[in-house]
Amino acid sequence: MQLCISNEGNLKHKGTVLLETDRFILRRFQLKDVHDVYDNWSSDIDSAKYNAWTVHENEYVTKSYVSEWVEYYKKLNYYHWAILDKKGNEVIGSISVANIKNRKKYCEIGYTVAKKRWNEGIATEVLIRVLEFLTSDVGFERVRAIHDVRNKASGRVMEKAGMIFIKNKMQIFLSGNNFLMNCSVYEYKND
Repeated sequence: MQLCISNEGNLKHKGTVLLETDRFILRRFQLKDVHDVYDNWSSDIDSAKYNAWTVHENEYVTKSYVSEWVEYYKKLNYYHWAILDKKGNEVIGSISVANIKNRKKYCEIGYTVAKKRWNEGIATEVLIRVLEFLTSDVGFERVRAIHDVRNKASGRVMEKAGMIFIKNKMQIFLSGNNFLMNCSVYEYKND
């Protein structure tokens, strides 16, 4: 499949392209990833604890989500990577972009890593790589991330990746469980 580059608001959208770090391959999700996604985070209450999604009841629920993600890859302004461990060839997390504002060259980023792999520097390593891609290759000038104030580990990841704390704010998440969360906001600027 050949992709053309889109220049919305002077951003050079390229879609979810293959990226790499020392330990991980960041690639598009595939339907064969459903089992890894379900086992490694979508079924885990601790992984969902500070996130805007609810635990999946079974692999069929996860399959419907992964199918949607695969379909969205047709859009050049859709960025959602599976984090694939080079050693184990297992999908152990995801990192994605949301709330893209083309004219403002702004977006938001979020990530999830399997609980069994917490505290290994994975989120920091992939966040650094994706921030580099979004600012250098696509042209975003500001990338923000938020975390529940109780999830201090996520704030440390953002700081290690070069993001700066901006403020705390209440955030409403409109999902099946519409809820209000006290969040910390971090920002990465391409200066």
